[in-house]
Amino acid sequence: MSNEGGDWTTPLIRWWSNVDPHILQPALDHHYLTMHLGGPKRVERRGEGSLQAVDIESGALSIIPSGAAFEWHTLGPIEFAHIYLPPGGLKRVGLEELDRDGRSVSLEDRLGMRDPLLQTLFLEILGELMGQGKGSRLYTETLLHSLQLRLIKSYANAAPARVRERHSIAPLRLRRVLDYMEANLEEDITLADLASAAGASPFHFSRSFTTAMGMPPYRYLLTRRIERAKTLLAAGEGSMGDVARQCGFNSGAQFSRMFKRVTGSSPLRYRQR
Repeated sequence: MSNEGGDWTTPLIRWWSNVDPHILQPALDHHYLTMHLGGPKRVERRGEGSLQAVDIESGALSIIPSGAAFEWHTLGPIEFAHIYLPPGGLKRVGLEELDRDGRSVSLEDRLGMRDPLLQTLFLEILGELMGQGKGSRLYTETLLHSLQLRLIKSYANAAPARVRERHSIAPLRLRRVLDYMEANLEEDITLADLASAAGASPFHFSRSFTTAMGMPPYRYLLTRRIERAKTLLAAGEGSMGDVARQCGFNSGAQFSRMFKRVTGSSPLRYRQR
């Protein structure tokens, strides 16, 4: 994924393995979150006026604020993933969700920390990008938003802010969103598409939709796609690939996996019954 245009929904995500254990990292204009993979290791980091040497378990995380430059040396397996986060994206999340009054977000520097929620979100994002999950762009965007919100609430150098209470959506706007979903089930719907239909920002829309419907947008969309698939399968219309495409799934394999996860039955068995 890339972050062309500074879009908050598309940070740059990269996976590295078997690279040089000695890395010179210049000062960057964005933050990044690292997950250390491959097994336990010792990481030595010099820069910003200090030298740190930390024994790190596989799955641990590091937060590198924008503007920081370091010299890294790793003793052990070289494998890690990065999520690069544009400061403007974090600023928007902070403004929309936490009333940060437009102030920029400064993240704390952390090396080899444990945060079960951040780890789960990070791994889920990686799984989506590797084709092991729902394969939904809307779902991946929701994960990225949740990850950024967690970073701001727990690791930002800023005074605590009051969480907004206004998370309702007008019935007419909600109806427009539901109609838009129904008319575009075969398309790769994004959070921005749905927010535009509702006339709201992506950040406010996601929470207000969840409040109104009792489930996040990606889950509701998946439910509607599975219901359409049931109708097509019961009618015996088209091949499995045709049904997958008409219901917005990237492939027959993804369709089969998600259909069975939701219904407990494979598409073929459902059609036969």
